Amino acid sequence: MMKELAGKCTGCCKDLYCRDGFFEGEIDEGTAFCFPCSNQLRSDFTEEEIGLFIARLNKNPAQHTGYCGTEEMEVTDTLLNDFSDLSFKNSFAVLKEDGKIIAALGADWDMEAASGELWGPFSLKDGEEWQEDAGRLWRFLKHKINHNGTWHGFYNEQNQQAINWISLQGAVHKSKEVILRVIPEEIKPGKQMEVEEFTAPYTEKFKSLHTSAFPAGYFSSDEILRRQNNHNRLFVVQENQRLAGYVYVEASPAHGEGSIEFITVNPNFRGQGVGEALLKRAAAFLFQEMNVKEISICVNAGNEAAIHLYKKVGFSEKHRLSFYKL
Repeated sequence: MMKELAGKCTGCCKDLYCRDGFFEGEIDEGTAFCFPCSNQLRSDFTEEEIGLFIARLNKNPAQHTGYCGTEEMEVTDTLLNDFSDLSFKNSFAVLKEDGKIIAALGADWDMEAASGELWGPFSLKDGEEWQEDAGRLWRFLKHKINHNGTWHGFYNEQNQQAINWISLQGAVHKSKEVILRVIPEEIKPGKQMEVEEFTAPYTEKFKSLHTSAFPAGYFSSDEILRRQNNHNRLFVVQENQRLAGYVYVEASPAHGEGSIEFITVNPNFRGQGVGEALLKRAAAFLFQEMNVKEISICVNAGNEAAIHLYKKVGFSEKHRLSFYKL
């Protein structure tokens, strides 16, 4: 019997051989996989399966990946309606045993930005086996997505498995983020100020303030203006013909959740209660008009003034995330 080394499996990195002229593996789009990895690569799965799996594991701080969600319906709805510019099957890699998912890794891929926000890795295993699953999933996912670009990971500071894994891939730690949440009964009374809903005359002032405050924001001023609808609102404070500040919020009534996406106060008006007034107006809209049950906000961990303001209004810290870029 003739045996010749033909290369390594892309998935598990084991040696692949040709025996008597027959290749002991399979080729997928020019890439070699052993038979077990090829079977895993072709595993069928649904948004509902992934939603249930991620929601269950993401409740655990030691597995928590930021922004994926922790409720099954919420995660599944995102996967069905608002996930990745690529097909769902090409945006996720899974490992299965006895027909059930035991590990998963996905990417919310943005074609225009050539970047993907990582969802996971998630695995039912631990220690070295977790790292092995993560490595295998990562190689599967890159093969499926098949686009060059950057990758982003947001991991709970208690999720050391994922932090170690993404660091080993060569990712750079960019920042620490704090997630704060508030429920209706926790909103505290405070200073009142007139807060208006955005109208067209504020357009240029809003664009200037947003660009100055968030030059690299994930939504540009034009995108925020386009996103306005019954659930997504922009509120402003005007003082002496000048825009003192604004807040942009988004509501998901079906999931009982709202978020403060952007808030800023013109430097010339800080310390005058503008930020507090904007937060209270945002909370009133989300809790009373949209009937959400919880509001979240994300802020850089180094922005102690903003964190102090949010806590003053009633927000409390939920998670601390480490942001990595690969």
